Amino acid sequence: MGFAKLRLPAVLALVCIAAFVNFLQVKANEETDDAVSPSAIWTPDDDDLADIVQACQTETDYSRCFIDQMGNFAPSEAVSFSQSLLEQTPSRAGYLEDLREAGSIDLGIVAYPGAAGFTQGWVLVNGTPALVNVDDLKLLPQSAMEKEPQFKALHVKYPRIGLAVEDDYRKADMMPEILPLGKGSQRFLIDYALKEPCQTCPAIAHASFGFDFDPSGKFLGAKFIKLIPLDR
Repeated sequence: MGFAKLRLPAVLALVCIAAFVNFLQVKANEETDDAVSPSAIWTPDDDDLADIVQACQTETDYSRCFIDQMGNFAPSEAVSFSQSLLEQTPSRAGYLEDLREAGSIDLGIVAYPGAAGFTQGWVLVNGTPALVNVDDLKLLPQSAMEKEPQFKALHVKYPRIGLAVEDDYRKADMMPEILPLGKGSQRFLIDYALKEPCQTCPAIAHASFGFDFDPSGKFLGAKFIKLIPLDR
């Protein structure tokens, strides 16, 4: 009887500790209601990724095939993120390689395996909308850039010049400049290449656009910031 009396407080203590840990976990989940969290990151084995790309290379709908195959290797959160990429413009098959906290809005590093053109990309997540694809050139007010005297001078020399996303501008170890706009608003300064429309053509200039968010994380739109010609 004495042994049982000694065990009861210990059992109650363990129950209380377990309940407290569960409470903390629930509380953390309530406080972390980000649409995109680190659980959406996928770090595939090279062999698995090669198998997926190989299986989908000849498929008519490569992107849909990639997502279907990805479900065999990646966690559900990662697959859900990749599905959301297909709803973006341009619609491409990719996955979340890394997530960098940057205040109310976070930066997602995206990999596009087996894709033509750029294979790295950036998205701004956890605001409103939940995902803003900075590599969607349609979001950029290009008409404002085209009014700049520097652009007009370049356009005379290179009539086919236009904006492009390059891997050199989206490296995994890079971060865009983040500028405070006051009262909790923030701007992500995103760079793009200005070049003629061929994959091997070198960049002629850099163009920077600001992606602005209010204190609540609502996307306010993109603004042309500056253009810097490159010495060639």
